[in-house]
Amino acid sequence: MNLRALRGLVLPLAGLLAAGIAWAEYRGLRSVDPQQPAQSLTALQASVPWGGLAGRQLAASLEPQWRRDPPAVAGALAWHLQRYPLDPWRWADRARLARLQGADTEAVLAHLDAALAAQPRNRELLWRAATITQQLGRVDRTEEHLRGWLEGQPAGTHRALFVAMRWIDDPAQLLDRILPPGEPYLEAAIAFSRQHGRMDLAMEAWERLPRPRTPGDRGLLDFVDLALAQGEHERAASAWAETFPDYRYGAVPNADFRHDPVSPHGLHWRMRVPTGAQAVRDPERYYSEPASLRLDFDGAENLRLTAPAVRIPVPAGVERWIVSGHWRAAGLTTRALPYLSAWADGGRRVRVDVPGSEFEWQPFRVELDTPEGGRMLNLQLRRDPPSRDFDRYLAGRLWLDALRVAPAPLQAMDSDEP
Repeated sequence: MNLRALRGLVLPLAGLLAAGIAWAEYRGLRSVDPQQPAQSLTALQASVPWGGLAGRQLAASLEPQWRRDPPAVAGALAWHLQRYPLDPWRWADRARLARLQGADTEAVLAHLDAALAAQPRNRELLWRAATITQQLGRVDRTEEHLRGWLEGQPAGTHRALFVAMRWIDDPAQLLDRILPPGEPYLEAAIAFSRQHGRMDLAMEAWERLPRPRTPGDRGLLDFVDLALAQGEHERAASAWAETFPDYRYGAVPNADFRHDPVSPHGLHWRMRVPTGAQAVRDPERYYSEPASLRLDFDGAENLRLTAPAVRIPVPAGVERWIVSGHWRAAGLTTRALPYLSAWADGGRRVRVDVPGSEFEWQPFRVELDTPEGGRMLNLQLRRDPPSRDFDRYLAGRLWLDALRVAPAPLQAMDSDEP
């Protein structure tokens, strides 16, 4: 037979070989029954000795049978990995199965190392490895895998810290051993601390952040919110003053509206108002420089207001505080006017009514009794549930400015002496 004739047989022979392989794969796929791993493996060894798609399908579907027939499952995984040694998921399965069978720790770790060698940065593999090594009591390896899992995704900080808190109590050690370097991880750790009431952890993370922070920084807002919730008012005020040097503990935050409120958290003013109203800084009209807070009402809505509002941390030991300020109105068009509500936490609310629908800058002043241990005052603009009056739609403008807080003067005690 000459060379040309041999060449003419190559394509038909290749086609026959491909058809035979396809037929073997088809038979192998039909013979796979994950509920019968031993029988399936025997059939595949005879029909598809190279493993093929059927072998991969069998190996990937064995997990439900791990507890029913562990030896058969282990055999099928080993057979598959002899043919596909770079399949990381089956190495991870083999590690999990070996742990369930009580295999030697080093054998389990060897399977995990093989999985991670194939895909060292795969986050799902790293999480599986962290779970298995924690169950083995090898927390050194767990911490290594958690750090790798966290790399590049600070949003996972909550999950990683929650796991690591089971064996790491010290906040500094927790951050050192789990978090990759970077501010986003520290900010996420403060958010985690706020969620779980861990002031010690928040303080450790806060001290590691460069400061001052920006006004809308999540680390700052979460730290201040947590400190206030934990009664650490001085710490909250100190952190706030680093970003806002014009603020001091015991004063109204942003009392002269130097700054745009960028968030309802921390010691920012809560500015969310309903449709039909708008709250903005007004640098054109003010009682004290550099701006006032202006509320615009469009006259098309029957408004209910619970904002603007602000929290005012104050030192303990003062029985009565005076909250004062100035306000101004133009063209308010309803008898159901907004008013100010002020109170100390745990104390009664005091109402201050708007003087009228149109007035130039006028002072207001309210005295608040502070319950024992009370350390937070509150100031809020309100309009109660919508009025049914014919003039119920609120239009016009209202300004607030120059807000101050001071201890009320001690009243002289009566005396019988001349």
